[in-house]
Amino acid sequence: MSELRIAMEVFGRSEDFDRNQDSIARVEAHRLRKRLKQYYEAEGKYHSVRIELPPGSYVPVFQHIPDVPETPELIVTEPAPEVKSDLQPAVMALTPPVAPTPRRHLWWYAAGALALVVGVVVASVLSRPHGTRLGLLPGRTPVLASSAPVFAGTGVVRLLCGYQGPPHIGRLGDIWGADRYYSGGGPWATRHGYIRRANDPFLFQNTRTGQFSYDIPAPAGVYELHLYFVETEYGEELGGGENTRTMQIRLNHATLFQSFDPLCDAGGPRIADERVFKDVQPAADGKVHLTFESQRGQPMINAIELLPGVPHKQLPVRLVTQVNSYTDHAGQVWAPDNYYIGGQFFTDKPAVSGTRDPLLFTSERAGNFSYAIPVDVNGTYGVRLYFAETYFGPEASGVGGVGSRIFNVTSDGVRLLNHFDIFKEAGALRAVEKTFHGLQPNPQGKLILTFEPVANYASVFAIEVLDETK
Repeated sequence: MSELRIAMEVFGRSEDFDRNQDSIARVEAHRLRKRLKQYYEAEGKYHSVRIELPPGSYVPVFQHIPDVPETPELIVTEPAPEVKSDLQPAVMALTPPVAPTPRRHLWWYAAGALALVVGVVVASVLSRPHGTRLGLLPGRTPVLASSAPVFAGTGVVRLLCGYQGPPHIGRLGDIWGADRYYSGGGPWATRHGYIRRANDPFLFQNTRTGQFSYDIPAPAGVYELHLYFVETEYGEELGGGENTRTMQIRLNHATLFQSFDPLCDAGGPRIADERVFKDVQPAADGKVHLTFESQRGQPMINAIELLPGVPHKQLPVRLVTQVNSYTDHAGQVWAPDNYYIGGQFFTDKPAVSGTRDPLLFTSERAGNFSYAIPVDVNGTYGVRLYFAETYFGPEASGVGGVGSRIFNVTSDGVRLLNHFDIFKEAGALRAVEKTFHGLQPNPQGKLILTFEPVANYASVFAIEVLDETK
């Protein structure tokens, strides 16, 4: 069983997965080994069958402990996500192996082991110290994969439009369910190919298209609505272009978009487009109504997300330039890197001082790159950028110093940082935060943050966006 196979089949990575840039299989295998050890030293010490994941291997080993009384069943009492939607729920009977297992069946035992350990990991989240790399964003409540993607009484809804299959587990443990609550239209598979500005391409693999509507039940309250689109039929070498597909979208019978063109809104084909709307409330019948009507071509949508919101405020957006999420000292969750085009991951950075969250600075995005962070277009936002010079300077590589790395940062054309030199600002291996207020999104509901190299590469470690609307 290879690292590549696990990355693709368990964590949903694509065939062009580069293990030198994305160490998720190794990182998660290390966590599994650690959590297994902790589990069998505590509540699992009386189990007669134990699972080990030897260092350097991804194949679990099952050991029977004859001197320990048999425990017929392990039940994970905290809700827990599966590692992948086609794995068994994290509730399984443990019985001694009765015969050697053929190698072709080892994968399924590994899947069961992974599901079990993930259950143990999530069950320990609430008692876990801050500064770890496992976390869930507000509204992203872990549950067993056998549960519905609509969480009764919470108003959390995540639908993969046009998709009929097992639940999909997102990068933060968020569960996306099969299409439901719709009338009209039909499913359509998007064309295969790389989707830019998307850290979870699975959200964009299916589409509902045609004349259709959604009537989503939700308890009374204030919600944040996210609509996900990607255009894979028109644009550039695909043929067609802007004005080939336009639609009218209504929210609770009021016009949300008059002439929405997903190709134009994203800025090109195969670019993930996420639109965010705060202060959404169910209609008088207790449902959120969405209607998609054709103006030119066929309306379409890839995914719909409804989250409990905060009146007049968008939920915070926190991104860390890593492949896994991170929970800081204050219990705030930072999502894995997303919404970017360009640049490259640079990992295994030396320790950084001057911060209560040094693990926030373990990898960076560097190069010539930009972020298009989705926000409600009717808002004003504050942005905090996190930097550290981890290469230049005598305390780091010993190469260079002042003037070795210089870059500009702009927000939708407005210069935030001009000829910024991290080393000149703070020296090497020391955290630097820069905060900017009163930023306005573009008409497509995006904060466009552009990192432009002047000397060597631009760099950033984390980005935080907070709604400052009065």
